[in-house]
Amino acid sequence: MLNQKAFQMIEGRFSDHVKMFNSADVSGDDSDTHYWIVKDKLELARVALERAPQLRVTTLPRSLGDVYQAVRKNLTAEELARWDEKDDALHDLCDKYGI
Repeated sequence: MLNQKAFQMIEGRFSDHVKMFNSADVSGDDSDTHYWIVKDKLELARVALERAPQLRVTTLPRSLGDVYQAVRKNLTAEELARWDEKDDALHDLCDKYGI
């Protein structure tokens, strides 16, 4: 993949999010739901980054915004709607547990 480093950056970020969520006292069902939502978003990110032109990725603080912007720009309208739906679901789960 042309943007492998960008994908690894998002993958690491999502992995940290799953660890943070599961470190709270969450139910098993919500933990599973959270995992599958993040997994779907990661797949959408992979698809978008495969379509994107080559990104210059340096450090996390400098590049993460550019990577997320590239993901949003390279998703179809349907995929972007799914991305936003999943994002809302993640926010709802985090709000449920005060995370």
